[in-house]
Amino acid sequence: MAKQQKNLLHALIEVKVRPQKARGYHMMAQRIAKHDQVKNVYLMSGVYDLLISVEGETLEEISNFVSDKLAPIEHVQSTITHFVLKKYKENGQLLTSDDELERLAVSL
Repeated sequence: MAKQQKNLLHALIEVKVRPQKARGYHMMAQRIAKHDQVKNVYLMSGVYDLLISVEGETLEEISNFVSDKLAPIEHVQSTITHFVLKKYKENGQLLTSDDELERLAVSL
């Protein structure tokens, strides 16, 4: 019998790091990627250096991951966590119908 997947919460975490001499961001990305909660790690251009997608059963679980495991890593300068509230399209597949996207008229 197939095990039913729980409704997991998803978060995207922006991470600003201080690159290591002669190793750049590579070692930091590898270290972060080893955690079970981490599903994806991307090197980014722009204001932050790494974008991490994580999953957890509760907001507290994801929060604890950030505060207990991610933020204390040497060379991590800052993190910003964004919780995914609703998914409309994922991996090229629409997750909602057009009917669900229509808004009700507002009357005064």
